[in-house]
Amino acid sequence: MRPARSLTLALVLSALALPGAGQSGPPALPADIFAHLTANRWAFPDVAEMHCDENPHTITFNEERTKSWFDWQGPMINYLGETDQQGSYDVLESDPEEGTITMYLHGEQRVTDEGSPVVWILRLIDGGEAYCWDRTDWSPPRCTHLHIRCQPPAPIS
Repeated sequence: MRPARSLTLALVLSALALPGAGQSGPPALPADIFAHLTANRWAFPDVAEMHCDENPHTITFNEERTKSWFDWQGPMINYLGETDQQGSYDVLESDPEEGTITMYLHGEQRVTDEGSPVVWILRLIDGGEAYCWDRTDWSPPRCTHLHIRCQPPAPIS
């Protein structure tokens, strides 16, 4: 082996051995965040009776992507303490590069400090493996109410 080749090979092998070598930051978000949210089931990882195998939810959007529905497999208790199985939203805007969709919950009763109805921001995180909620009146961006993507069941055969 010639010296130049030997040096190049040594540099490549060294770079591969370094922690983090070849990594470019957090995992990429799905190209179509609406399709990704719709194609999966979601659940609360830390809320009893709301796990993937107990009461997951699905998310759908109308064709224009101006309306959204969050449907739970079974009854759940909403933020008002009422039994519910669906939440519906108006989609106000989205930012595919940031992985966010800003929405208004129908019937929202919570208000900002200024007295306006709360507007929610769904944030995809961990490359689309989870999402959380932020609000337009919170600063800096926060992440609350973590939901994880439910893995499909393992094949039987």
